[in-house]
Amino acid sequence: MSTPPSDTLFADDAAARRVEALYRTPDIVAQRAAIRAALALAPGERVLDVGCGPGLLCAEMAQTVGITGAVVGVDTADSMLRIAGRNRNGLGQLSILPGEATALPADDGAFDAVVCIQVLEYVPDVAAALAEFRRVLRPGGRLLLVDTDWASCVWASADDARMRRIVAAWDAHCPHPQLPRTLPTLLTAAGYDVVHVEALPLLSVRRSENTYCEGMTDVIARFVVRSGAISPEEAAAWRDDLARREAEGTTFFSLSRFMFIARCEGGGR
Repeated sequence: MSTPPSDTLFADDAAARRVEALYRTPDIVAQRAAIRAALALAPGERVLDVGCGPGLLCAEMAQTVGITGAVVGVDTADSMLRIAGRNRNGLGQLSILPGEATALPADDGAFDAVVCIQVLEYVPDVAAALAEFRRVLRPGGRLLLVDTDWASCVWASADDARMRRIVAAWDAHCPHPQLPRTLPTLLTAAGYDVVHVEALPLLSVRRSENTYCEGMTDVIARFVVRSGAISPEEAAAWRDDLARREAEGTTFFSLSRFMFIARCEGGGR
């Protein structure tokens, strides 16, 4: 996951470690398994992970492609690159490099597959990124994208108006908080053939410390307060409400991410 324009989510190593912990929750581990199954990598393939974040998916894909293949993870955030480097686990076929989605450190047609998970919504020029992905894909290569539509968020609260204010304030954390609804059109315009679209829901009826829901409570509260859109008192009241609902057994959280698989018959320039 690349650093958003606001530079508030992954600004330091502590923030990056919080994101890594979020990506190790069973919710997101299961989602990575679904992504790997859909991508259907084979030994020997070359894969680029754009916005690799803590590098967990990179390491898993590297184990699949084996020593005859290669996985390259790129990210803009130094804090993420350091964590991803530590998560290489000695895999010689895995490289971690600095790089932008719109200016990738790779040759034309270098990869069999490109994955970009929870990143494009942070990229101001999505069309430019899709063109760059196409450049580094070989002819017939495949692109797998996952992004969230934050309008799909359903979060039970004792104060629905406050809940709506907080989710609306959170929308400012990226340029495209509802990107998935426009991705099919953008992919087609960029010369891709969209071959598969799938919803990847995240659902919690408990808010333990080891769920995406719990982890995002902290991330969202920090952002909306730092942005000035929500007062510290209102954010604290929201968090207290969620804690009460958890104690009462009335937690409910649902959010939809969307996975797109596309092919480009004419990769490279």
